[in-house]
Amino acid sequence: MVTLQEQTRQILIVEDDDDTAEVVCSLLAHAGYNAVSVDRGEDALAEIAAMSPDLVLLDINLPDINGLEVLRQIRTRSFLPMIVMSGYNRDRDKVVALEAGADDFMEKPFQPEELIARVKALLRRVDWTPQPEARMVVRQLELDMTRRQANIRNQRLHLTPVEYGLLVTLMRSAGQVVTHAELLRSVWGEQYQDDYSVLRVNISRLRQKLEDNPRRPSYIVTVPGQGYWMPTGHR
Repeated sequence: MVTLQEQTRQILIVEDDDDTAEVVCSLLAHAGYNAVSVDRGEDALAEIAAMSPDLVLLDINLPDINGLEVLRQIRTRSFLPMIVMSGYNRDRDKVVALEAGADDFMEKPFQPEELIARVKALLRRVDWTPQPEARMVVRQLELDMTRRQANIRNQRLHLTPVEYGLLVTLMRSAGQVVTHAELLRSVWGEQYQDDYSVLRVNISRLRQKLEDNPRRPSYIVTVPGQGYWMPTGHR
């Protein structure tokens, strides 16, 4: 295990390559985070239960449990912010990781600036706090932004930080088309403006939680070639 401590935020790196783990720990510590690394999936699950990190950087290729299986196990009980990393079969890994519940995906090798930017962007989405009175309602969907809670038909929705960000953006513009570029910029940041696959997968995941029939959505409707819109009345 490699440990470098600096300030407040706890970040767990799950990476079996010692050199990569050491470099990532050093980069994060220099940026002001507490960085801890483990090299096995079982150790990652134990460390998450013990330290409750603020964010996890998870490699797919681990010597015991596949990183995607680690991700799926965590998602059964937690919406802890997670960035998956992979250097193999990148396009396929990206879609599978996002469908399994990853908040973001990074290809290896990556630039140090990109790593820090993505960590900061994801933590900002978790930290964002609206005005105390903020509350939005679209038909049977309610969003209490003071508690970061969403309900539909009086049932609590369990959302990842990215899914929550998408819901906020769409509900704010209910009745209007929100373009792909606007959604990517609002939820992920400027560096994601052409990353349509990450948007499509997360919209699909959000529909699974919102819609009675995700194949015929009534809350998040596709506008071909443009983006998505949230109707304010029943369709």
